[in-house]
Amino acid sequence: MKKFKSIKKEVVQQVVDFIAQYTNKLEKEGVVIGISGGIDSAVAAAVAKEAIGKDKLTLVHISERDTLKKNKISAQIIADFIGVPLKKKNITVPLISLGIYSLESIGGFFAPENIKVSYVKKRFNKISKDKQAYLNHISGKGNEQYRKDIAYYETKARLITVVLYKYANLENKIVIDTSNKTELSIGHCIRYGEVGDIRPLGDLYKTEIMELAKYMGIPEQILNKPPSPDIIPGITDELAIGLSYEKIDQILLHLENKLHEKEIAKELKIDEKEVQYIKKLCETAKLYTDIPIKLKLKHGN
Repeated sequence: MKKFKSIKKEVVQQVVDFIAQYTNKLEKEGVVIGISGGIDSAVAAAVAKEAIGKDKLTLVHISERDTLKKNKISAQIIADFIGVPLKKKNITVPLISLGIYSLESIGGFFAPENIKVSYVKKRFNKISKDKQAYLNHISGKGNEQYRKDIAYYETKARLITVVLYKYANLENKIVIDTSNKTELSIGHCIRYGEVGDIRPLGDLYKTEIMELAKYMGIPEQILNKPPSPDIIPGITDELAIGLSYEKIDQILLHLENKLHEKEIAKELKIDEKEVQYIKKLCETAKLYTDIPIKLKLKHGN
């Protein structure tokens, strides 16, 4: 029966070796990491430094009109901790050209952050009471306004990836995809928006990432931040999904061990509907994240 990984030197070394191995195998001169200000990118930067040295690291913080000030500060804290200059790029202008901000009435350029956050949370709370809302996020379903919401934040993520690859191309480096096992399992990722050349954290659940962050000495300000993609002001990961990462990971681990929904609910002392919800997310995510879907031709006799 599988258990959560004990974050020890051996596990860290595997991640470090993976980054070093593929940087060399792909004949690149280093790595590029998008620094959002969150724990995943902080951990990715820390292990990459161990793998190839800070001189081969390019850290980029990409902001736009709705980026919260606290996340800009967090990104700088991470860069200072790693000891690498932080490149900064603002993508507001191209997002305006694409008409992205017209899809959401968040308050415009001059609205204070607290007003934007309050508006988004109030609006989000109306649609998040039904767990179907998050399933719609994965599949792209829902009414016209919901589809506008998806276009609003997914386009931002895709443009961020474009910018990261610009640096990678110019510097002959690879882009590190900072997605973790929890996000990938339940579809908490954006198609073509959170991608890279290698995914060193992809076999670690979010709770394991937290332990790895502590092991690597990531600053407390980052450890204590609620995880958020920072593409919708005020919306955290757990608010969007509707469950805590601790609970999600426990359910995922039990599902991985092939336990029945009733058994999992009893073992974890939770509502069986929560187990069914996570299981449904996993099933839906597989359809929409295992892409692009390739045709397999049938061969004649």
